[in-house]
Amino acid sequence: MIFIIDENVSPDAVSIFQDQGLEAYHINQLKSHSEQRVIDDQIRRLSIRKGYVIVTKDDDFVHSYVDKKVPNKLIFLYGLNTKPKVIARLNQVVDKLEEWLTHHDFIEVRPEEVRFPFS
Repeated sequence: MIFIIDENVSPDAVSIFQDQGLEAYHINQLKSHSEQRVIDDQIRRLSIRKGYVIVTKDDDFVHSYVDKKVPNKLIFLYGLNTKPKVIARLNQVVDKLEEWLTHHDFIEVRPEEVRFPFS
């Protein structure tokens, strides 16, 4: 399982996944040059072709998941509005993500709970 961290999430999140032995990349690492912008549709196509799990705070991915089930697997960080909150919460749940993703395609990580709304 490969996790792609969207640009609206700090690149520091990658190390949280990697420290758990998970393969993870920030979207910035997939750019051919630093000024390039990767659009959401490109990320969606990559997720389908390569089976990536998208980690994002962008609700556009939620809409495309609901409408088209794209991406195939999504971790939506809801209500985590600052970098410290995102990092702290990911540290709390990262060790459970692979297991959860075997049973659920959509995981909503909130400040005080984890939800599986489309299961």
